[in-house]
Amino acid sequence: MSACAVGDTFAVTETQWERLHRLIEHRRKILGLTLTGIQVIGGPSPRWVQKLRGMEGQPTDRMRRPMRDLDRVLRWPQDTTWNLVDHDRSEWAEALLEDEERSLLETVDEADEIAFVIAARVRAIPAGEERDEIMRRLLEVLGIYR
Repeated sequence: MSACAVGDTFAVTETQWERLHRLIEHRRKILGLTLTGIQVIGGPSPRWVQKLRGMEGQPTDRMRRPMRDLDRVLRWPQDTTWNLVDHDRSEWAEALLEDEERSLLETVDEADEIAFVIAARVRAIPAGEERDEIMRRLLEVLGIYR
């Protein structure tokens, strides 16, 4: 985090990496995915996602592939995660979240509501391989997992 002085008061602001991690966590929860669930359906490992919060500087070329995998799993446009940290896009990031939430709410129909109920019940199963396999099968049936 960085701090800046405003008069005699210090304001703490997020780094672009901390903001990216927060947005990923928010999106992950909207989609009903665990960190392990992200990996199960083709995204980066839970450890890799957690490490993003403490990163500094610009993303490296080695990060491009896992970031694209994360974009695909989170159903974000390609290179969204890269652009969130490669440039200062704090306003763009917040707009992305608002648009995502709005579009999700607008596209929910009866089948989606049933899927959300099923996903909530699956999340009630203790974390582990059984839960991840059930979630993977559910997402596959819904056409989200390929």
